[in-house]
Amino acid sequence: MTRKVFLSYSSKDQKIAAGICAALESRGHPCWMSSRDVKPGENFQGAIVRAIRDAGVMVMVFSSNANNSDEIKKEMALASQCKLMVIPVRAENVLPSEDFTYELATRQWIDMFNDWDSAIDQLGRQIDVAMPAGEGAPPPVAATPAAVPKGGNRLPLFAGILTLLLVGGAAAFWLTRPPPPLPPRQAPPAPRAAMAQSAPPPAAMDPVKLESDLWDSVKDSDDAAALRSYLAQYPDGMFAAAARAKLAVLKKAAPARTAPIPPAAPAKSEPAASQPQATPASTSAPTPTLGTALNAQVQQAVNMARLAEQRARALAQKAEVIASQAQSGAPGFGVRNGRGASRWAGRLAAEHTGGLGMITYANGDRYAGGTRDDERFGMGVFTGASNRIYRERVGQFVGDELDGYAVVYRRDGRVRIGQWKNGVMSGYGALLDGDGGVLEQGLYADDKLATPMKGN
Repeated sequence: MTRKVFLSYSSKDQKIAAGICAALESRGHPCWMSSRDVKPGENFQGAIVRAIRDAGVMVMVFSSNANNSDEIKKEMALASQCKLMVIPVRAENVLPSEDFTYELATRQWIDMFNDWDSAIDQLGRQIDVAMPAGEGAPPPVAATPAAVPKGGNRLPLFAGILTLLLVGGAAAFWLTRPPPPLPPRQAPPAPRAAMAQSAPPPAAMDPVKLESDLWDSVKDSDDAAALRSYLAQYPDGMFAAAARAKLAVLKKAAPARTAPIPPAAPAKSEPAASQPQATPASTSAPTPTLGTALNAQVQQAVNMARLAEQRARALAQKAEVIASQAQSGAPGFGVRNGRGASRWAGRLAAEHTGGLGMITYANGDRYAGGTRDDERFGMGVFTGASNRIYRERVGQFVGDELDGYAVVYRRDGRVRIGQWKNGVMSGYGALLDGDGGVLEQGLYADDKLATPMKGN
């Protein structure tokens, strides 16, 4: 019996699961879906248990619906009992609950909401390694000798049986014989699939990679707070000298950028004119009282938000390219009217399933990044109109709102960075001034600082 790909999903995500099923089966991997393959009148739970037991790999479609599904947790437990490989794919940009975090801690996610085509290709490659197409198919069966009529000559039958026995014995000898010696200095090449399976998985929390990722996210920034966040985390890191050097350059350049142009005056009045003057932003902003040091838990959230910002800006650039193709009328791309007076531009196949695109709004706002059903969905950059308090919202979006790690740049120079939920700051985070000073930090709830914290 050919082993199948078991699709574990919430019933509310049936359309997404059906799309994954169709894509995998077109690549030669037969799938098992409960909504399609449980026969009328068949015991539903028993059919699922049998399907998991006979499957070659499980693909778990993760979403906000799946996050609250007890049935998927049971299917994951059954997969663990059967030692079945589980490949998690995220249909939405949501973080797993504690139960799923424990189950999926050592597995690599595949995000379907950013680029559907490349995600399907990656999923197909992983299944190719775990369960090559056609694996588990029954071996060819030798032709059965024709039935001999009663009373007929049985000599041909006995001759056929003897021939089969001889052929079977020869095959057994051939398969069990010791392999011929290899030439000197030559090793047998390992099959590609075995090499891929035996390769150790990448470390989930490689400290060197984490430091490099954080540095890559801040090294080209002119934001002093971003550079200080790196130094606070890695004061003796690989790039600490470069970070301090750039901070020194920014410090020297800051007066030239922020100092007001002095009026024409005699030379003797120049010292008075060169004294620092308060700007409207500095008079309205609260005075920093916590210095530049961040609490360890806040620092971790800030680092994650910076990485999310780096990823969001990279995807926003790709979305801009896709939107330009849509606006030029390229085949497979298009522009659609959204809710209200908004306009969506992107790949037509990804309009409802999720993919990169651009949304422009009548009030002057614009967004580039992950989209789904005319909403901001995934990683992206939301640029506010000129009358908005904020200049940019950068990070993770779900259902048009910030949800996850993000950075919000205000027009007065202040920066809000950390964790967000349903469009409001919720979790660890900080409010920074234009020079990177910490105005407040701690644990937020419903956009308010619920538990202030001091730096370490």
